[in-house]
Parts: sequence; structure tokens; C-alpha cells
Amino acid sequence: MFKLTHILAITLLLFACKQTKYVPEGKYLLKVNKVNVKDAKLDKDEVSSIIRQNPNYKTAGVKLKLMAFNLFDSTAVAVKRSKKNEILRSKNKRKLEKQDQINSKRIEKAKRKGQNLYTQKFIPLKDTVNPKMFFREWIKYKIGEAPVIFDSLPYNKTIEQYAIYLRKKGFYYGSVKDTVVFHKNRKATVSYELTAGPRYFIDSVYVSASNSLLVNEYKAYVKKQEKTPLLGEPFDSDKLDDFRSNIARYMRDNAIYGFSSSHISFLADTNKTTMKVALGIEFSDRLIRSDLYKDSLIKVRHRTTFVKDVYFHISDTTYFEGNFKETVEGLGLSLLESQFLRTLDTLEYAVIKKQGSDELDPKRKATFLYNGKMEIDPGLLELQNYLEIENYYKEYYLERSYTRLLQLGLFQAIKPVIREIPGTKYIEIHYYLVPAKKQSFGFEPRFTNSNGFLGLQSSLNYTNKNLFGGGEKMIFEIGGGFESQPPVFDENVEGGKIGRSFNTFEIGPSLKFDIPGLFPTKVTMLSKRQRPRTVMSTAYNYQNRPDFQRHVFQLNYLWRFYVSKTQIFQAGLPFASIIKFVSINKDPQFELELNALNDLFLRNAYSDQFIWQDWKLSLEYNNKDADNKKGKSLIYLNSSFDPAGNTLSLFKKYQDTVSNGQHAIFGVGYSQFMRLDNDLIYSYPFTKKQSIHLRMLAGFGIPYGNSTTSLPYDYSFFAGGANDNRGWKARQLGPGSYKYYLDPDRTATQIGDIRLQTSAEFRFSMGDMIKGALFADAGNIWTYKADVNRPGSQFSTDWYKELALSAGAGLRVDLDFFIIRLDIGYPLTNPALPQGERWFFKKERPLFDQEVADYKLNNPTLPLPPKPFIPNIHFGIGYPF
Repeated sequence: MFKLTHILAITLLLFACKQTKYVPEGKYLLKVNKVNVKDAKLDKDEVSSIIRQNPNYKTAGVKLKLMAFNLFDSTAVAVKRSKKNEILRSKNKRKLEKQDQINSKRIEKAKRKGQNLYTQKFIPLKDTVNPKMFFREWIKYKIGEAPVIFDSLPYNKTIEQYAIYLRKKGFYYGSVKDTVVFHKNRKATVSYELTAGPRYFIDSVYVSASNSLLVNEYKAYVKKQEKTPLLGEPFDSDKLDDFRSNIARYMRDNAIYGFSSSHISFLADTNKTTMKVALGIEFSDRLIRSDLYKDSLIKVRHRTTFVKDVYFHISDTTYFEGNFKETVEGLGLSLLESQFLRTLDTLEYAVIKKQGSDELDPKRKATFLYNGKMEIDPGLLELQNYLEIENYYKEYYLERSYTRLLQLGLFQAIKPVIREIPGTKYIEIHYYLVPAKKQSFGFEPRFTNSNGFLGLQSSLNYTNKNLFGGGEKMIFEIGGGFESQPPVFDENVEGGKIGRSFNTFEIGPSLKFDIPGLFPTKVTMLSKRQRPRTVMSTAYNYQNRPDFQRHVFQLNYLWRFYVSKTQIFQAGLPFASIIKFVSINKDPQFELELNALNDLFLRNAYSDQFIWQDWKLSLEYNNKDADNKKGKSLIYLNSSFDPAGNTLSLFKKYQDTVSNGQHAIFGVGYSQFMRLDNDLIYSYPFTKKQSIHLRMLAGFGIPYGNSTTSLPYDYSFFAGGANDNRGWKARQLGPGSYKYYLDPDRTATQIGDIRLQTSAEFRFSMGDMIKGALFADAGNIWTYKADVNRPGSQFSTDWYKELALSAGAGLRVDLDFFIIRLDIGYPLTNPALPQGERWFFKKERPLFDQEVADYKLNNPTLPLPPKPFIPNIHFGIGYPF
């Protein structure tokens, strides 16, 4: 290992010495750009982005791309390319000659038959414009990067841009000092020193406008702010541009149609002595085209705008009978309208009544234009429109309407168009909609990664996006595949190794209905602010493992509410949200081992189960798509509450009992429990290449009543693995302080009723594709009730002393469509060890050594227990969180 390290180091040094190998004589390789800003704190990313010429890209501090370019001789590569091109041209020449011969014969044959036409033969030619690269060429020009030669033109341009940048930031008297050092090794170091100097600050703000409406709206905007906008801020042109955009958006959101940033200008009065600025904000009128003279513009005062009418254009001819083009031309109309197919049929929709009244609501009207047949329920489309008749025009209402129509998933193209009614304060809203393909089939192969257990799966699905005309989405899918799963019993006890082969096969169909509204009520009975969807699904799954065969049948009935851009609330059908039946056919040897252990917890996990979930409540919060600004933190929260078995327990006197004393349905004891699970993720980007990510998992379940031991297997918690505590193998951490190494009958999969887990990960870029990470994980699982077969597993007041801590580093390869991840985690504390000996740095562990000696004495035929501090390597797809 020592020699190998030295060889690698020497190789890197040799490559490093050849960095200037292809730098022309008299030129210099740009080594590094150094930027120093004095007297001010400016954004490092902004300052660096101004530089017009950057050195060769570095990966982990090494110019690997330049090294790849220098690896092969340019002349030799060019000579070989020339020879290959000559060969390609020769092949193409022969192909063309053969093509001419074939076509000549076909022409003669056609003439003999008295035919004027013949089928011309085309032989595909070799690509000589972008020929396939050979290996050395691919390494040099695809992977590699040519040396960046110092150029005075971008260097001088950078100096000019820095001077402009300082003025934009309010440093009118700043200066830029530049230095270029040409080294003997034909490398150049460029240094830029920015002296900012004094900065102008905005001391007062006043408004200048002849339109009182704009003045009043601006005052209303200021009143909503915590402080007067711009006052006391640096005289920064970027901040002024942001301010203009914010004001323009506020005006449009408050019924002033057509207001833009261009209608705001600034008048600055600077005082060099005090470095203060008196800033004037000027509002100007709109410029629109004249009705009389189309080429001329006229000024129009901004005013409050209202919606006159709403139109939906279903631009489609699927249900049109006859020749659409001939019909349109016969009416003297053009085929297109606003770049969409013209619509000929009209439906006036006005069926929504005022709340608490039999009178029709005049605001809830709309006109539908279509061709032949309205295949989509007009009430569903009107429900997505927030710009109602006679209401104020607000831009965020338009955006909300567009988003709602998009979320229906019924259209491949959506274009809102606003048309002003000349000389009035009214506008018309036109939605041009192109229906998406109603039915589709799909085949999806995919890799899976479940807590470090890899799998290969595929699915075949059929989708109908508008089953009954009301936006009902139906998905039928049949899928399956292979996955690596550990055996239930730890084979290491017998001296074997836990296999990672694809030892698990599963397959099964599923049927899902995603319906707008609260089915079975009509969607039009809801207000527009409510956007619920009903999700009904059923699925069957068959799983074949070496230890058992598992059959799962499930029914779901859930209501999903889109509360806002950031929140989704989900509630199940009361008293029957989820119904799940699990049947397990155990291998005789596996059942024999289970019975020999007499472990009620383990027996419960691998037995037939019937779960009748009374209710399901879940909340998902995600601000990823909600007006994210530069440097803004991202928060994701998923919280769920699952009670089960309580409805069935009300009818105990009508139920049979099974051998373990449980009340049963269809001969299977049903589960009774309550479970709460929470997943919180916080992410903060320091720069474009560096970010911190924190995660906390907190869940607990309480089995009671008809559940005599623990939660059902599918509702239990696990710890360890690629997406959990990476110092341990998947599902092998815990529970609690259970001394797994002293239990010859231990299982490879440990489950619990309670979980606490937290992780911190610092991510950084090492190149375009290569990313790195440093992480720390802490957590464990526990049982709610005492388990005599796993002493120390029960949750107690000493839970914090039983948290397993690990740390490590990771490497990620970003392939755009997915990420390949490799993490190495090292355990720092092991809660299974005796108190006082749980930290990895302890040199002596007398209590642990004695326990191991006793174990070996009592089990002389078994191998020694595994060491308590062994690093674990995890391979995964995607980020851990």
C-alpha cells in the first residue's frame, strides 16, 4: 500500500510537470486568478463571475481535464484522425459507386418494363463531419480540456467590468489595481485588487407622479413593509432593479393591468460630502398602439382593471365530424386563432348558484368554444379560473388559474391571453387549451435503493387521463422485479456471510383512480380555494423470499387537499381509510427456527396480519417551488398519523378469537395501534457549490388492545443503512442497548416501535459531475413494550444515552437523470456496548472483553461476535435525503 501511494503521487507530479506541454512558445498557462476586495464585503460569487478568463477546471484541487488533454501527443492524434478520415472517405466512395451501380440496374429494369419510375437505392454513408472518436481522441478532446492561455483582451475587459461593477454597487470612487506575474515555468498568476472606497447610501425617498391611483397604491405598498423601502440602503443598481420589479408586480396584483418595471424611473441627487442620495421615484403612463394609426403610440393613464368575460378555447378536432379545414375556409375564417386551431361551437356555461341561494352567480359564468363535442366537464374547467367576471384583474390570479389548469394533467398546451376592450376599464380572459393524449401505455425499467438494498424493477402501465369526462385519472399498472434482502436470521452466526444477490422476487398489479373533488360529491359544490382530490386505489403484491412467500392485498380511500404552493394535506375516509391483508407462507425450516426462539415480537412480525386503518392524516410542507431567492433555505416536512383497529374493536362481541387470544376477522387477528411519524429536512446553500443539509426523523407507535406485542411489520421502524445511520448496515442498528453480539439467535433485521434519527451533511462540488460530502448521523430504534428476547430494547428515560453516532464521507457522480452515491460511515458510539465503553476511542474495554469471553465459552462452536467498530460502505441511487 505504501509503494502504491508513492507511485500514484509520483504519477500525479509527472502529469503536473507537463501542464505547459501544449502551451505555445512565448505564451503562458493561466495558473490562477486572485481577487482581493478592500474596504467592503461583496458577494464572492458575483465578484468571481465578472472575470472573463478562468484557468483550467480543477477537481479536488487537481487539473484532471488538462492532464487528460496532455496525456496523448496532439500530432499523433491528428495524424491518426487524418488516416481514419481518409479510410472513411474511401469507404464512402465505394458505397457511392455501389449505390450508382444498383440504381443504374434499377433504371434499366424499369425501362425494360416500360415504367417511368423506379425505387432509388440510398446506402447510408459514414459520418465524416462528426466521426466516431477513437479512444485517445475521446480522452483528449471529450474528457480533456485544452490549456487556457493567458489573453490580455479578456484580462483588460475584466478590469473595465470591475470598475463598472463598483459603480453599480454605489462605490463611485473605487479603483481597480491589477497585476500579472509571469513565472519561469511558463505560468501566469493574475491578481485583481478592488479598493471600494466610500459608498453612497439613500438618505431620503420621494414620489413623483400625476396619477393619484399609482401614488396611493405605492403608499399602500410601503405601509405593508416593515420599513420604508430603499431608505438607508446602499445606492445599488441591482437593488433598485429588484425594487422596480417588486413594485411593478404589486401594481399588477392590485388590478393595474399592464404596469411594468419600465414605468418606474429614478432621479438621484447625490452629495459627495455626506455620501448621501436623495432618491426620487417617478411613475409614467402606458404607451399603447393607436386604434387610428397602428404604427403610432399614444399615452394612456394607468387605471383599475376589471374582468368582462372569460373564454375557454378547446383547440382540438378529435370529435369534429367532417373536413375541418374545408368547413373553416367555407365560413371565410382562418384555420388558426392566436396560433391555435380555431373553435366553431359555443357553450354558454352558467349553472353555479350563489352560496345559500337559488339565484345563479353572475361571476361564475364562462364561454366554452370547441369543435364537435365538449369532452371535458365545463364545470371542472371553470372551477380552475380565479379571474371571475366583474372582479378585479390580479396577475397572481392569472398565474394561479394557469397552475390549476396545468395540474389537471389534461392539456399538452395552455396559453392564457388577455385582450383589452378599447376605451374601457375591462379586459377579456381567453384560455387556449390543447388536450393531451387521453390514453397512453408506458414501460418503465428502474433501479431501486431501499435502505441500501439494491433492486431491479420494471412496470407496464396503462393511463386514462379523462375516464368519464370529469378529469378522472385511472392508472392500471403491473410491475415487479428482483431485490437484495438480508435473511431474517443472521448467517454470520453460523460462519456464513449475508448475501447481496437478488434473492427476492416480487410482482403484482395495482389500480388507481385520481378524481377531482371529494368523491362522491360533485366537484362544483366546492369553493375555488379548496382543491381536493380523491385517490382510491387497490393493489396486490406477491413476494417470494428464501424464508417465506408473502401475499399483500390493500385498499386505500384518501382525500388530498392542496392547501397552498407549499402544503398538501391528506385525510383518509373516516373509519375505513386503508384496509390491508397480509398472508405469509413460511418455509418449514424458517418456521422451525421461529418456533424454537419463542420470540413473540418476531413471531408477530412474520405472521398473517389484518390491518383496518380507521383514519389517516398527513401533512406535507415543501417550499422548494415557492418564490425561492438566492441563498434561501429549503424546508421539507412530512408528518403522518395512523390509527388502526379501533373501529373493529367496537364489535368485539361478534368476533372470533384465535390461539393467541386476539380477536379475529376472517380467522386472522387484526392489529390495533396508533402511529405518528415525522420527517423534517432543512437545506441551506452557502454558495453554488457548497450547502448544508439537516434531517430529523421522529416516529413512535403504540400497540395496544388487540395488538399484544408490537406494531405490524409494515408499520415498524428500522435503523441503519444508506439513507439512515450510515455507520451501520441497513436494518441492523438497535433496538436500544440490545447486546446483539451476545445473542446467538439474533436476526439480521431489527425492528422497533419508536425511532429517533438526525443527520447533518455538508455537500460540496468537486467538478461538473463529481460531488463530495461529509456527514454525521445519530439515532436508534426502540420497542414500546419490553421484549424478553432483546433485553435493553425498550424505550426509557435513558434513551439519549442509547443514540448511535457515526460520521463519514461520501462521493457522488451526478449523471443529470440520476445520482450514483458511495458513502463510507464509521461508528463513533455503539449503544450495545457496556456503559463507559461505548466510544470508539476507548483503548481498553474490560467489560466488553469479558462478555465476549463468556459468549465464546458458552458457544464454543460459534465464531466470535463481530467487532463493534467497523466502517460500512453504502452504495445508493440519489441523495440520502
